[in-house]
Amino acid sequence: MRIILSLLYAPIIFFSLKYFNSSIEEVLVLKALPFIISLIFTIIIIISYIKKRSVILYFAQKFSKSNIEDEEKKYIHKATKFWIFISMINVTIHFFIFLNINANFWLFYSSIGWYILFITAGVLQFLHRKFVFLKRINIEN
Repeated sequence: MRIILSLLYAPIIFFSLKYFNSSIEEVLVLKALPFIISLIFTIIIIISYIKKRSVILYFAQKFSKSNIEDEEKKYIHKATKFWIFISMINVTIHFFIFLNINANFWLFYSSIGWYILFITAGVLQFLHRKFVFLKRINIEN
């Protein structure tokens, strides 16, 4: 149910504002919200990388059933740069959507598009870990 609501929040709010004849300023605030949230998320990832306390490593340790070895911790910390890059792409897209008047693209990207970006990045990260990092670790051992 949460996934369905997260996919539909942007179209529902947008069409509600249009239905009640809301002003363009209210629509702009609505369009700015995903941009601001993405920007805050990106800043948190960058700060965690700089402080060498990767938020990604934190969640990996929290949800991992086994201990994470030091070599994998280094890999996750380096991979944080990849996620910073992906997150900055997301912020850039949200920023250009905010500046653009076309609401259809905003509706698509704010509801589904950013999921596609992050899922694709997650699959790429998984494949890199499996076929590059783990193979390198197995060869060294």
